[in-house]
Amino acid sequence: MVKSILILGRFQPFHLGHLSLIKRYSQAGFFIKIGIGSSENKISQKNPLTKNERKEIIKKSMNEEKIKNYKIFYIPDINNDKKYVKHVIKIIGEFQTIITGNPHVLRLFLKYKSKNPWNIETFKEDISRPGGKITSSTIRKKWKKKPDKAGLHFSTYLYLKKINFSERLRKFKSSQ
Repeated sequence: MVKSILILGRFQPFHLGHLSLIKRYSQAGFFIKIGIGSSENKISQKNPLTKNERKEIIKKSMNEEKIKNYKIFYIPDINNDKKYVKHVIKIIGEFQTIITGNPHVLRLFLKYKSKNPWNIETFKEDISRPGGKITSSTIRKKWKKKPDKAGLHFSTYLYLKKINFSERLRKFKSSQ
């Protein structure tokens, strides 16, 4: 049986921190399940990319890095903490390890009574993150001013420029 890992996030946008996690687990022989959270949301200040744009960005990075042992899933929010973990499992299937940077989602998985407990990896909003100080919110703040390659795979940078990401962000009062 191949071990699988769930990397769950909004990926607004997908950055080098996300990619470094995926590469590490891919090289260790895991099948990578990428859960794009809040997939039902329309474009907003906090979610400036559509689910399809996020999927496209991730696929481009995976292709360029020659990572083939992955599958992308859309995880819509259900706004029901008691049912959220089951909701994710129904979409994703089985996995042995979960990684998330969202403290609320982490708490939900820690509370859930699973027959086969998961390994859980998380990180704080500081330098202990896999990509260091790279966060999607920092990237959005920079891009609101002007396009910036910092923290992004080159294909992601090009994609965000192509869709006028900076202009999109400027339509919102402040980027989170």
